[in-house]
Amino acid sequence: MKAVKWLVQALAGAALVGWVLAGCGGGVGSGGTGMASGLAQGTVSGFGSVLVDGDRYDDSAIATYAETAPGQQVQTVARLGERVEVEAELGQARRLRVDAAVLGAVETVSADGFALLGQNVRINADAARGPVTQFAGGYLGLASVRAGDVVEVHAFVRRLAGGYQLQATRIERRDAAPAFVKVSGLISGRDAAGFQLGGLRVLTGGATVLPAGAVLTDGQRVSVLAPAASLVVEPGAAPVLRAAQLRVAVLGRAGDEVAISGVIGLFDGATGRFDLGGTLIDASAATLRPEGTTLADGLYVLARGTLQADGSVRAATVRLRDGRSETETELKGTVIGLDPATLSFHVRGVPVDARTAEIEGCAGRPLAEGDYVKIEGRLGPTGVIAKSVHCEDAPADAVIEREGSAGSVDAAARRFVLAVPGGGSVAVSWSDITYFEGVSAATLAGQRVEVEGRLVDGVLQARKIELETPGN
Repeated sequence: MKAVKWLVQALAGAALVGWVLAGCGGGVGSGGTGMASGLAQGTVSGFGSVLVDGDRYDDSAIATYAETAPGQQVQTVARLGERVEVEAELGQARRLRVDAAVLGAVETVSADGFALLGQNVRINADAARGPVTQFAGGYLGLASVRAGDVVEVHAFVRRLAGGYQLQATRIERRDAAPAFVKVSGLISGRDAAGFQLGGLRVLTGGATVLPAGAVLTDGQRVSVLAPAASLVVEPGAAPVLRAAQLRVAVLGRAGDEVAISGVIGLFDGATGRFDLGGTLIDASAATLRPEGTTLADGLYVLARGTLQADGSVRAATVRLRDGRSETETELKGTVIGLDPATLSFHVRGVPVDARTAEIEGCAGRPLAEGDYVKIEGRLGPTGVIAKSVHCEDAPADAVIEREGSAGSVDAAARRFVLAVPGGGSVAVSWSDITYFEGVSAATLAGQRVEVEGRLVDGVLQARKIELETPGN
């Protein structure tokens, strides 16, 4: 109980204006269209529209961004297992930000995780305890990770009685060291010069604090961006990092509707209160889903409710995400790169293993390249293990994929012709929200690419144009 009281006091300083939201409307259940209005922080659990902890958000009209340096937002795409922040209105995503927890070099590797920048990162292979950790960038699992590797870690803060750890939802190896490292966690030991983030000493002199006017206090969740060259590691001493920017995690303003996911910590059965990554959740009057759910430390949940003046959330619903009470992951899209022998392929850039899946609706024939499918399944360490694969006619607003060679590029009109296997072709257009990966508009001509987008009046309006590489 003392820990809960301390948490309330620590969060009182975090009720600051961050992302400005319209706070109205009610939530929906699993598989719904997200919140009517508000902010959701959670884990990408699938695609059709983007799914965040099982809720859908239509992101077709916006670009996705990530912060890579102080004040610098770069365009990206959301990937399975990434932690994201979605600002939504009437089921439509108005802002989508990818938010990695740590970016830096691995220091040591253990049986259940690794350490970097003074943070203990733990992987998860049990859907009952949260999203199964996804590995990418050439990693097949924790056994692939080596000391010295540069990694981007997506994770949520898991509050423990004696501190916290980061439970990873996605770990991706980077090819090169970044100019700015990133580290997130809960502040402790705050003094005039800085504070601790786990085993890392952060010096704050000269750093920009966001939101402007925020006062740093113990217990707050913060993200630190710092020049990689500022990291000092000496034998026998804690690593020291000089921050360039400190972003305090805030969910909005009092009265806003918010949703946040994570593993329950510091659960108080007498009051129905618990911690989700540094945010106090009051679930005393909440509806628990599915019916009959009993809350306890260690369970992964999505809490939705109203933000209070002290930074806590008064939950209207708390939904258990354990891989049993609802579908763990879902994909809708086009079959790309099918290997008929192994029934492995990609949908929306996600590797799919359909060897043990029930395949339905394919007109009595085997699954084929280019089929539009709906997939339900569970998460393996490198993608989706399908339980069912259902062939469907693509809806008019469906996101589809095509691969082939780019020709007849008209940069002024932002168009090109994609020559697809079998001799056909598709007209493709791009816009300001199109994400180019491994290729650019200037280098597009003659390249083999995969294009993801929506077909409108015979033209594939690209959301993503990606250079096709071996194994892609």
